[in-house]
Amino acid sequence: MKNVMIGRLYAMMLAAVVCVGCSEAVSEPAERNAAPAASVWTEDIEGAFKTAAAAKKPVFINFTGSDWCYWCKIADKNIFQTKEWAAFSKKVVCLKVDFPRHGAPDVMTMKKRRDFAEKFSVRGYPTFVLVDAEKKESARFMAGKKDAATFIGEVEAALKDVSR
Repeated sequence: MKNVMIGRLYAMMLAAVVCVGCSEAVSEPAERNAAPAASVWTEDIEGAFKTAAAAKKPVFINFTGSDWCYWCKIADKNIFQTKEWAAFSKKVVCLKVDFPRHGAPDVMTMKKRRDFAEKFSVRGYPTFVLVDAEKKESARFMAGKKDAATFIGEVEAALKDVSR
C-alpha cells in the first residue's frame, strides 16, 4: 500500500512538471492567475523610474518580504497573482523591492534596497506606495485580506486624485 501511494504521488508530481505550460491540466490556477506576479513586476529600481518617466506613468512600489512575510504572501495570492492585477498593472510601473530571507541577492543589492526603503520610511512589510516618476509619494495602501477588486479600486481612486 505504501509503495502504491508513493508511486501515485510521484506520478502526480511528474504530471505537474510536464504540464507546467498547459492550461488544460492546471485549469483552476490558470484561470485565477492570468499572469505570474513576476511578469508584471520589475526589481530594477532605477529602470522602473526611467520607464515611468518615458511612459508618463506612476510607479506602484511593493516593499515585501516575499518568502517569509505572512501578509506579503496573502497580498501576493489575493491581489498580485490575479488576472485583475495583470490587467490593472498596465496603468502603472510595478516595482517590487524584496527583502527575502532565503536566496537573498548580493550585499550591495540589499543595501540599495534598504536605502531605497528608508527614503520612504518603510517600517514593515508589506508596504505599498504609489509615487510619480520623480519619486514623490502620493498614496500608501494596506492590503490585509482584501480581494483584488477592492485593492485595485483604492489604487485607482488614488490615481484619479493624483491626476487632478
